[in-house]
Amino acid sequence: MKLYYLYSKFTQTYIIMETTQKIKWYRKLVIALTISTIVPTTFLLTSLAPAAPAPAGTATSVSQEDARTLISNYRKSAAAADSQVNGIRVEAGQLESMNNIAAANPNTRGYRMYYGQDGAGSDVSVVVGINDDGQDMTETIYSTGRTGTNLCPPVCDATSPLTK
Repeated sequence: MKLYYLYSKFTQTYIIMETTQKIKWYRKLVIALTISTIVPTTFLLTSLAPAAPAPAGTATSVSQEDARTLISNYRKSAAAADSQVNGIRVEAGQLESMNNIAAANPNTRGYRMYYGQDGAGSDVSVVVGINDDGQDMTETIYSTGRTGTNLCPPVCDATSPLTK
């Protein structure tokens, strides 16, 4: 039987191991090093992956940079509008965004919704408050999933007494 003498800095003592113990010790060391490499790498790659789109109706606070990216993505793929707009549908997530903006800034005089598209190609609305001069107030910006254009037409109520 062959014995190995290893010095442990942690306990500041010598450890005497048989050959089989040494192999088990190295296996544990390899497993510990593997885990200590894989776990941080997984967290890093997960944080770099594009975020999943927010489900429709969920208001998510976004930065100016993220808002610019969403709007730019949409404009790269948008078709030109060639018909008269008679109205617009406001979804629950968009209304929630407006309420959140109003709560954060009581000087909000109106709202602007920009069309956006996330990295996965899903439609989003970028909602921002506007001031008395009609300028975007970019301190608080929200993004929410959107179903279609929400423009009328084609999203109209054909039975509405308001349009007859």
